[in-house]
Amino acid sequence: MHDDFGMATANTLAGIKAGATYVNTTVNGLGERAGNAALEEVVMALKYIGKMEVGLQTTRFRELSEYVAAASARSIPAWKSIVGTNVFAHESGIHADGVIKNPLNYEAFAPEDVGLERQIVVGKHSGTRTIYRKFQEFGIELSKEDCTVVLDMVRSTAVQLKRALFDKELMYIYQDYLARQGVKIPAGDNVPVGES
Repeated sequence: MHDDFGMATANTLAGIKAGATYVNTTVNGLGERAGNAALEEVVMALKYIGKMEVGLQTTRFRELSEYVAAASARSIPAWKSIVGTNVFAHESGIHADGVIKNPLNYEAFAPEDVGLERQIVVGKHSGTRTIYRKFQEFGIELSKEDCTVVLDMVRSTAVQLKRALFDKELMYIYQDYLARQGVKIPAGDNVPVGES
C-alpha cells in the first residue's frame, strides 16, 4: 500500500477487487518514503467508481485532513486529490463554462461530499461566462459587450499581478470600466465585503 510509484490507491483498489477484506490506509496518505494509500482517495474511489458504501462521513474528509495536517505539521497541497482546495477550483473559460452548465463535466462528485466548495476563479484564463456569472453574484447584470471589455481588463490585471483576482479587485476593475464610460459611482458603492 506504499506510494513509491504513485499507485498506492490503485493497488489498494486492485487488492479489494481481488478479494482483500481489509486494507491499510492513512489520512492524507502520510507514511514512510512516498507515503501510503490515502484513506480519502480509497473511500471516494470505492464510493463513486466501485459503487460501494463503507459507512464513513465523507463530508468531514476536509476537516479530518486539516486536523491530521496540523497534528503532523504537514500542509495539504492545494492540488491534493479529494481534499485539496483546488480540486473544485475552475479558472479556464472552457472549464468554468462547462462546470456552470453541468458540474459533472469536470467533477466526479459534488464538493460538498468531502467538505469543500466549488470555486470559480477569475484570472488570466477566465472567459466571458465566468465574468457574467461572477458579476451576477454581486447583483450586477453585464451585457455581452460589457463582459468582453471587463474580461480584457481582468486578464491584463491578473497577468500583471501574476495571480487570480479577489472579488474586491473585480469591483475596482468594474468601477474603472464604468468611469471610462463616463458613469459616476459614489465612493464605496458595489464593493463586496469579504475577500481583499
